[in-house]
Amino acid sequence: MASWLPLVVIVLAVALVIGPVMWLKPSSRDRRLASLRQNATSAGLKVQMQALPAAEGTGTAAVYIAGWRNPRKLHTGWGLELQRMSHEMHFAGVWDWRNGRHAPPAAESALRDLLEKLPADATAVLCSDGGLGVQWKETSGEPGFKAIQHALSELRPIIEEAIREPQRNDSRSEDGEKK
Repeated sequence: MASWLPLVVIVLAVALVIGPVMWLKPSSRDRRLASLRQNATSAGLKVQMQALPAAEGTGTAAVYIAGWRNPRKLHTGWGLELQRMSHEMHFAGVWDWRNGRHAPPAAESALRDLLEKLPADATAVLCSDGGLGVQWKETSGEPGFKAIQHALSELRPIIEEAIREPQRNDSRSEDGEKK
């Protein structure tokens, strides 16, 4: 019996070392999400984690952001969030403005087009100084990513110009004539 004791101790020691290492190994879901986010980065998108809209409960979801080409003088800081139910007072069915901050009216048509192109697991469209982003739960996988990538590449330039603040011409003399 004493000859088995060292073998049992060695097996337990190996199990104690391998167990935590195997526990830290990423799951297949983690590998899939890492692959999606790597594909987004390769496509020129930034990925950030942000809190879900209040209607979606607690937790976070990834925001895939397409940067602005010319970020100067843009009306940013607004967003559209998925709501619990459709209502005619909302911007577009189940989508409504975050914190009551609206995009300029010139962008509304392109935003409606963007919302129609998003996958079902999208939860928000966010406009920040960094770019136009789509928050989604990533459950639709690669097809959802392709839909977001296509929608952002097609409509981000249109939205960017629609939210650009008009240039003021302050180079007039006192009598109203251009200098």
